Amino acid sequence: MSYITAMFSLDYPQALPQIRTVAYGYQPMQFSDGGYCLIIKASKEVILTARANNSFKIYIIPDVEAPDRALGFVSAFFDDHDEPLALFTPLFSDDDMLRDLGSALSQDNFELYFFDEHSRELMGVCAQVADVGRFRKTLSSTSFPNFEEDEIHATLEAMTGWYGLRGNDHEALAFEVCLGKRLYPDDLVIMDFRNLERQNVDLDGGSDFAALEDLLNPTSLERKEPGAFQERDIFTLLRRCFSGDEVFLNPVREDTGKELCDLLVISEGIVLLVQAKDSPNTEASLRRSIARKKIIIRDHIKKASRQLRGAIRHVHINDKVAILTTSGPKDIDIRARDVFGLVVVNEMFDDDFRSCSTPVLAVAKETKRPCVLVDYAALHTMALHLPSEGMFLGGLIQIFEVALKHGEYPKPRFTKKPPERGAET
Repeated sequence: MSYITAMFSLDYPQALPQIRTVAYGYQPMQFSDGGYCLIIKASKEVILTARANNSFKIYIIPDVEAPDRALGFVSAFFDDHDEPLALFTPLFSDDDMLRDLGSALSQDNFELYFFDEHSRELMGVCAQVADVGRFRKTLSSTSFPNFEEDEIHATLEAMTGWYGLRGNDHEALAFEVCLGKRLYPDDLVIMDFRNLERQNVDLDGGSDFAALEDLLNPTSLERKEPGAFQERDIFTLLRRCFSGDEVFLNPVREDTGKELCDLLVISEGIVLLVQAKDSPNTEASLRRSIARKKIIIRDHIKKASRQLRGAIRHVHINDKVAILTTSGPKDIDIRARDVFGLVVVNEMFDDDFRSCSTPVLAVAKETKRPCVLVDYAALHTMALHLPSEGMFLGGLIQIFEVALKHGEYPKPRFTKKPPERGAET
């Protein structure tokens, strides 16, 4: 195992601010000599799949309504042959992204870096497009539409629809990106010492965690026991929206000595109870069939719903709740606060949202408290685009209202650039 104790490889003062504003997708970076490297920000599942396969595919998605025009790229990472993990990248003729991304991929070879949601660099390789000559020719002869903000949702729907119906002819037109020499070992573990230093560093809330201030925060791509990793990562996401002394990891009930919930947020106006479930991030777990993955996710949601029901009942029947945290005992005055429930799982499939939603909606109905179900990627995206308590809770309420109306929780989707942290727009 290779231990990395500091960030490496890229010029972080220049690169990190740009990387942090990307939800998921590409970030080309140009060097002073005119060459490019490429960053992909993605989930741990996507990065591990790329590592296991040593490749991924790029599809240039045509606009079916306009010959010789394309809508963007779909990058596919084949954990499953029929339903791979995918990143959708709309592209526009008047956007620098098209020029920079095309220039990076058109090089004979280039450095490619993979970052996760917390801007942690988890893999670096030398890469190349296998048929780069055909890629250059195809890209130079293809036009893209001008940017229209009102058309983003329609563009994404069109790209998703085309990709879902692709056939063998389309596969033959895809471009394979091959991953070669590693820039550093694959089996690295990043040890985050910022919590111990207690400095005023704020890289995704790195140093002022109330619940983690006396703990190391290790990160690795492959995770055989995922629970603690995921809970700490969710803690980091919530810290984008709440201050450090409002978020607690694994709070324990003082009366029983048992855990109240996985994560707890206590602000001036709300109590947010969070139950989280994750699967191992290993090649074996990635290779499970889609049907098996769906069964596991549903079981996770059922278990998390039962746990959330118990936590809500406990705080509901008490005017005050006493808990033990790593920063000391704390009494919660429930009377002055609204209670919310949140279930977070590692992923959900588009055709399975209704089945997944049923147990959580049942808890909301029984407890008469708003309860929301999201997957980890959606929570990351919400915390990025709604970086304050008011904005984030507004998003949860909107999701809950849609779920009550339609019987299933929606997938949050954002098209605008994330606001600065703390903005209330």
